[in-house]
Amino acid sequence: MAHIRFRVLLISIVFIGLIAFPFVNQKLTLVKDIENTENRQAVAKPDFDIHHLDAYPSNFDKYYSDNFSIRQILIKQFNQLNLVVFKKSPLPDKVVIGKEDWIFMGDNEVDSYQGKHRLNTHEMESMRIELEYRKQYLESKGCKFYFLIAPVKANIYPEFMPMNLFRFNKQSWGEQLIEYLNTNSEVKPIDIYDPLRQNKRHGLMYHKLDNHWNKKGAFFAAQEVLNSIGKDISNVGTLSYSDYIIVDSISRKGNLTSMLSNTELFTDSIFEITPKDGFKSADHKKVGYPVISGFPYPWEYEFVREIPNSNKPKILIISDSYGANIFPYIAEGFSRSVKIFDSWQYKLNEDIVKSENPDVFLLIVLESNIRNLLNFQSNPNKSQVK
Repeated sequence: MAHIRFRVLLISIVFIGLIAFPFVNQKLTLVKDIENTENRQAVAKPDFDIHHLDAYPSNFDKYYSDNFSIRQILIKQFNQLNLVVFKKSPLPDKVVIGKEDWIFMGDNEVDSYQGKHRLNTHEMESMRIELEYRKQYLESKGCKFYFLIAPVKANIYPEFMPMNLFRFNKQSWGEQLIEYLNTNSEVKPIDIYDPLRQNKRHGLMYHKLDNHWNKKGAFFAAQEVLNSIGKDISNVGTLSYSDYIIVDSISRKGNLTSMLSNTELFTDSIFEITPKDGFKSADHKKVGYPVISGFPYPWEYEFVREIPNSNKPKILIISDSYGANIFPYIAEGFSRSVKIFDSWQYKLNEDIVKSENPDVFLLIVLESNIRNLLNFQSNPNKSQVK
């Protein structure tokens, strides 16, 4: 009986110690927590007001649950347990574990891949009206309009998606809109779906551990963009793969592994693609256009590149984060290139257009965000399909 009581006592002490440790560690910092990788602000500590106590217990519980000591370490261990032992994503709605250690973004990116929640005729017609308004507005200012849909990774690499994610329709949202516009609109999108698929023979077009295209995919996307623009403006030029040096290295990081608490269980290939004779364009001083309120990455809002003493045209690019890797390659075709990441609004940004007076306007929209075109329309008549 004594040994049973001893075991009960020992278990009780261990249990109490485990429960008490976060409180003790909060004060003494016996174990330092790792960096928060959740890409959001932690819940702030609520103010204690003796006159308004009803909500305080609930608010404090939310605060403590989000800020207790060694929280990030425990989350990382939980994530690795799911990945290693159970071979499943700890965040199945946000992160998808594919074949051969490929990781994909969930949510709308998976919906586009599966062909769920497809664009309806009303939505596509409203997009047509909005895009045609932008084309007409820009042409009235002597500027040509181009529209590019950046494919989500799963629609370029469906072979690495898990078998349990059945495709209801193999035509993605982006391909659906491209087909509709080509049939019904004067706006003809630059279609890079097949070029990216065909160029997979040159190596990975997208990061395995990140939902973005890598610099190799961005290069071939930029090649299609410059080829399309070059049909209208002769001195833009194009890109030749043989003129570039490709250096690859290994990485264990990406925005998707960051969401999994920076687990280092997977590897990825990182490419640096630089011209043999060096880039003609170089970073230039920013204008300092006002950043959209609430944009979480203000340092990524505006980028400028210029080619000194060039007679090439000027370009304004409105994009999301997919614009980052493609920008230096597109800038090789223009005397002045300005890229704006307008907080996923994809607007016409008339004030910037008037300030820059570009010859070319390029809109880059990530496929999974395509419905944002309906949320931030520039057409003053707000024309809608009845």
